Amino acid sequence: MMSELRTTIVETVEEIGRASAPDAVWKAIKTYAETQGFQYMLVVKSKNSPIESVSGSILYNDMPEGFAESFDKLGFSKHNPLISHALKEARPYSAAEVWALPLTVHQRRALVQINLSLNVLDGVMIPIRSTTALEGIVLLGGATPEMAPIVRSTLHLLACCAFEQVIHLVANPRRPGVGLLSPREVECLSWAAAGKTDAEIGRILTISPRTTRFHIENAKKKLGVATRVQAVAEAMKRKAIAA
Repeated sequence: MMSELRTTIVETVEEIGRASAPDAVWKAIKTYAETQGFQYMLVVKSKNSPIESVSGSILYNDMPEGFAESFDKLGFSKHNPLISHALKEARPYSAAEVWALPLTVHQRRALVQINLSLNVLDGVMIPIRSTTALEGIVLLGGATPEMAPIVRSTLHLLACCAFEQVIHLVANPRRPGVGLLSPREVECLSWAAAGKTDAEIGRILTISPRTTRFHIENAKKKLGVATRVQAVAEAMKRKAIAA
């Protein structure tokens, strides 16, 4: 299990490093987060003061269209304790921990709005700090997310790497290009092309079926396709795997 986690971390960090645009950086984190039960991810830029407008601070957002704007319109953004708590916290913290704090009526209403609108029961908030300031916050939520300490620590590491990469990309923009598949993704797709199941590929590569699915899902997103068959066809078309 730990060896699988190390492999996943290394490959995700490598993918973040290869990303040529900020959106691809955030999606690399979301791909891992989805394997742990997180449905939504929101990344906001921040400073050492409350955020007045969530929709005006977004760096990445895969919540339902219009949710952030509606949240702002209802006046909840400046009362959202999931975000405001990051002003005085350096470590990742959970939504359950925030609920346990002494909150105002407005703050509780903001949390209820999130829970009911998104069907999110828990999540993790990750403050990203430089030596002097709060740079941003990564918020992940789901109906039944995995909240084990090792998962939170892994997400914290990936979020820090992602912010560094995005800062680098903004300062040194790359020419747009097609993201490359990782060696493990190429292996998984090659065996999928040979008709192997996730379980069979896992036995061949000495990884779990779940990790196999993780790599194939990641490859599908990089290739911009919806199905496993399409991923194989597109990878062959791009000569990423042998026909």
